[in-house]
Amino acid sequence: MCYHKDMKMPDRRKLKRGAYTAAQWTWGLPQTMIGAALFMAHRKNEHFDYNGARATVWDKDSGVSLGRYIFVPRSRSGKVDDFLLDHEYGHTLQSLILGPFYLIFVGAPSILWNRLPHFRRKRKRTGKSYYSAPFESSANRLAARAGHRHHH
Repeated sequence: MCYHKDMKMPDRRKLKRGAYTAAQWTWGLPQTMIGAALFMAHRKNEHFDYNGARATVWDKDSGVSLGRYIFVPRSRSGKVDDFLLDHEYGHTLQSLILGPFYLIFVGAPSILWNRLPHFRRKRKRTGKSYYSAPFESSANRLAARAGHRHHH
């Protein structure tokens, strides 16, 4: 492509965000549609952009990531927990990698690992972290590799 000296170069960040959004709405369509429905159900809540994802602050006690939609609670201090926000962003990157397989290999196991009393007792008994599960630790690694924080 040729550029005239007066033409602006494309903004790489905007291009990346556009590609991220397009990929979530195509390759990650199943979870993005569920995330969009959940977003609409919480449309009156506070929202902000986070590295191309759409984050929503909600009154639940845990975070959820569905396609390009992230849902996070406030901490006791009234702020959104940066670690949890990054972790959920890591799940959006897993969505980009796994596409329609995300719900099977990450979404369902994550919900079960988080919510089932059997796994809660097991974590407590063994002293294992919630983030020790492969699908959780890989979300943290992906978020760390993305490495760019944009706080609201």
